[in-house]
Amino acid sequence: MLNFDITLWATIVEALIFTFILNAVLIRPVMRTLEERKRRFEGLQAETQELLARAEESLKAYEQGLAEARSRAAAEREALKAKAREEEKKILEAASREAEAYKEKVLSEIRAQIESARKALSAQVEVFSRAMAEKILGRAL
Repeated sequence: MLNFDITLWATIVEALIFTFILNAVLIRPVMRTLEERKRRFEGLQAETQELLARAEESLKAYEQGLAEARSRAAAEREALKAKAREEEKKILEAASREAEAYKEKVLSEIRAQIESARKALSAQVEVFSRAMAEKILGRAL
């Protein structure tokens, strides 16, 4: 059976006193520490989110700069190709003109040689025709 004497009341008072003492000495400091940790964690989380956002912005800026550099390089490459094509065209035209001039020079030399050979042969036509006639007739003319 339960006895409701003074010891019960002393135990209840003692429990209440220990509750207040433990609350002041142990529970409140632990709760403050937990709150402080929670605030720091939230602050670190916000800072992490901010750093991630800045990193993403930096990455986007880097990629945009890289894309611009690539497009400038492609445009410059095309400009250089066009310039090279133009230079090639000029060189080929000059070579063609030079070849044409050389061809005309050789043709004129050949024509001059043909003309001189024709003159030389026309001067000797009478001698050749006489020799042929003598051979055909078999006697001297």
